[in-house]
Amino acid sequence: MSREVLRVARSIKVGSSQVPLLGQGNIWVEDSTVNRMSILLTQALVSQALKRTAPGQLRVIAYDAGLTGLFAPFQGLNAGGERLLEFADTEQDLAAALQRMRAQVQNVNNVVQGRAANLPDFRAAVDYPVEQYYLVVVSADFSMLPKPIQAMLYVLFKAGPAAGVSFMVHSSSMAVEDYVLRRCLHLKVRAGTVTDASGKELARGFPFPTADELVALSHDVAARVQTMALDTIPFADIQPLNEGRRWRASSANGITFAIGRYGVETVEVTLGDELNQRHNALITGAVGQGKSNLISVMIHSLCERYSPQELELYLLDFKEGVTLRPFCKQADGSFLPHARVIGLEADREFGVSVLEHLFGVYRERLQLFKAHGVQNIRQYRASEPQAVMSRILLVIDEFQLMFSEQDKTSDEAADLLVRAVRLFRAAGIHIVMASQTLGGNLALTGSAGEGLFAQVPVRIALKNSLAESHATLGATNDAAAYLRAREAIVNEDYGAPSSNRRTSIAFADERVLGPLRRTWWKRARGAKPPYVFSGGTELMWTDVDARRLRERLEGFAAPLGARVGVGGTIAAAPLTRDVGRNVALFGSGDVALELASIACALAAEANGGDSLRFVVLDGCIPSAWWRDLRAALARVLAAHGAVQVIERAEVPAAVDELVGTYIGAGGQDSWGSFPSPGSFFSEGPGDAPAASAAEPERLAENEEVFVLGFGLERVSAMPESFQRLCSEGPARGIHVLGWWRKLPSFTAQAGYDGLDAFDVRMVFHLEQEAVKDIMRDPILRFRPRENRALLWDTSYMDDPATVIPFSAFAAPAGGGR
Repeated sequence: MSREVLRVARSIKVGSSQVPLLGQGNIWVEDSTVNRMSILLTQALVSQALKRTAPGQLRVIAYDAGLTGLFAPFQGLNAGGERLLEFADTEQDLAAALQRMRAQVQNVNNVVQGRAANLPDFRAAVDYPVEQYYLVVVSADFSMLPKPIQAMLYVLFKAGPAAGVSFMVHSSSMAVEDYVLRRCLHLKVRAGTVTDASGKELARGFPFPTADELVALSHDVAARVQTMALDTIPFADIQPLNEGRRWRASSANGITFAIGRYGVETVEVTLGDELNQRHNALITGAVGQGKSNLISVMIHSLCERYSPQELELYLLDFKEGVTLRPFCKQADGSFLPHARVIGLEADREFGVSVLEHLFGVYRERLQLFKAHGVQNIRQYRASEPQAVMSRILLVIDEFQLMFSEQDKTSDEAADLLVRAVRLFRAAGIHIVMASQTLGGNLALTGSAGEGLFAQVPVRIALKNSLAESHATLGATNDAAAYLRAREAIVNEDYGAPSSNRRTSIAFADERVLGPLRRTWWKRARGAKPPYVFSGGTELMWTDVDARRLRERLEGFAAPLGARVGVGGTIAAAPLTRDVGRNVALFGSGDVALELASIACALAAEANGGDSLRFVVLDGCIPSAWWRDLRAALARVLAAHGAVQVIERAEVPAAVDELVGTYIGAGGQDSWGSFPSPGSFFSEGPGDAPAASAAEPERLAENEEVFVLGFGLERVSAMPESFQRLCSEGPARGIHVLGWWRKLPSFTAQAGYDGLDAFDVRMVFHLEQEAVKDIMRDPILRFRPRENRALLWDTSYMDDPATVIPFSAFAAPAGGGR
């Protein structure tokens, strides 16, 4: 421990005398009334207290009733990011500050527990900057202060100094009781000479600092606070790393983790405490105050104590996900063996899916409990000692983002979370919610918020604003507003001020924790890596197990993307020979990649007995990027069936011929027959003999025709036969998979009721009103965003759902889209 951080102004120098102060006593400076010398002396004494105490270890609370400007030169103290100077502007503010100092004295006494005579001695003994020093400077006519304030000051004059709370009063002593004055060293100044109450001269020609010197000192202290290295508590100090004790703890009666020190004691929190009904926890803290560090300490403490059979972790981060990345599978193959699901940059929909998944676990466990005649996990573990049933901990970082929008997803998330904190405890499932802010969450106002936070007795509040301190700890508890970085108020009684423990949080040093995680991984041989959901990961059609998908759905199915949920299963639309089994894609963005990927995945589903034909209707604007993609698409499709690419100008004739060939309408000009499997025409119709339209062809069960329409809104003369192709084609084994940028373009080609022919609809970047029409939901709210699409299969899905579409393609190369 650096001794510098323990440096404190136990005394300050007045002439040749040392005047006791922090940890020792109080000072009363007699108001000189006729000049400003007493103010200058008070400023000099405050400056000495700041100089002689390590930067950031002393906070000054200032009350200037006469507006003397005593504190004006000290404004720069707050320039370093720490609130070292706090103003009490009114008597009410002063009373509130004194109440807080009363609580501070009680907290320090609880920490020291009589082990030392005062806070400086205790700090030196434990070799750590426990708690903090306060200098309360009151410039006012003491006798005119309200009696309750005078009474509080007298009590604090007696009890405060030993607890690190000292007072400096600048006031006239007239009408002030002697018993009050006896609690302070009384100083007077006249003509530059400083004396004590008895008249003894302490300093002649006292060197009062100039205003510039005071300003410079204030800024110097602030700058040193910014650059001063924090003294940290090593992780091993609060969580012993003992190979012999590792994973020996049982979670039958709850899970306990350590996070830091309260004085000389290690602060531990237990979830699953049936006696005190502590099952869930809330963590808050402003940006840069150590929330990620705290979460990491908590997780590593738990994983050092409990084996993966005793503890399972579900970890969600709704922002960058940096905290959770080390727990995912690394380059060397290692991962956190306790983790089952990890959400990096998690979607709100993914958060909902995790809660739904855990409700499934909850229901399964309750059925098991019922079968064994018990009510909860503790009773089950007691009745079945050999049974394996882990505790489950769900950690949700930035959980407030689940309710960031007023929509159905937000309401669903709020409902699930409120029910989860109330019900999950019996099944041994606990929730830790972390957030920078609790304000502004409309989904959690009123009864919803009360229902949630009423089930969360454990509150851990890092440094934050006064409003956020009240939101976390309660309207009467502002302790979190006065913390230092990497300190937290740990409160296990719903924020009751009397239960505050000002805790120094341990340091989650990756140089220690990284090797520790690898040790756990090696020990947990055969453990399955966690399912990792990363909101920004691009999906490719090669990620689809096409053959397995076909077996599962018993026929061809169009893979449309990954579901936003635990496991990330592929959302697929069966392309059966039923009316309406076509796919319509709407909007702008990576839709060409999506449609090309769907086609390639369909081709990959083919087996040796299938006969597939792909007709590519190309309405796209020519570009190098599109030509590369089209060529790569054709190569993949040609490996599994017959392919023909139709240029935009030839699309109307091709559609007429398709209808005439397979549905029975008389065709117009022949555009050529399908090529043999494996061949590819890049430039439209060939010279092969025309197919007869007299008798429509009937496709066998193992024959399929997939019509792939790219940029169809640019086909200006789409024939009416296209509507018949869409409506009658699926029953004959012909499926249209088309992309339109705008809904009116689709309607002009497919007809006013054209959507009836497309059971499967996907929306990318599209205006809100069109989305409502496509999804047949007048109150639907969908916010288009990158790497997401809204999917609805009207035959197989109750409601539209957000999916991760295919937004990358392995083969194409070239310029932008």
